[in-house]
Amino acid sequence: MGEIILSWASLIGPWFLLIFLDSTKIRRFLSVAFFVLMLNTIHFQMAEVYNWWTVTNNVFFLTNISSFTYGYLPVTTILIFYFTFPNPWLFFGLNIILDAFQAFVISPLVFEKFALYELDNMTNFELFLLIISLIPIIYIYQKWYEKRIVNY
Repeated sequence: MGEIILSWASLIGPWFLLIFLDSTKIRRFLSVAFFVLMLNTIHFQMAEVYNWWTVTNNVFFLTNISSFTYGYLPVTTILIFYFTFPNPWLFFGLNIILDAFQAFVISPLVFEKFALYELDNMTNFELFLLIISLIPIIYIYQKWYEKRIVNY
């Protein structure tokens, strides 16, 4: 029962953090949050094909994509961009720290312990490398997006 509550909490809970922030600034980063959703959905599809991990418990309408992909990850992306963008050093530094925390602490001690997913053919270090591989991609995407909006 705890894993279902955690699944729902990681899907819905993080969105409440955005209530206290400037909505205009949040809208600025919604596109990159959706881009992160797409990239992580691809990661979960690849994980199923290559047996990197198995989603073991989830909310009823999601199968092989964990619920935190649609709650925790986009909200974290918005928050990191909200507080660090456009400073690249702060952005990359904070991302590396938070991604290490996710791969080495949250993943084994929360997500795996509560059986939300189980790493199969991937170590926590490989998970960390997979996660940080997105950092430059999403930063470049946001820079490109902002350039397109300004020139529009």
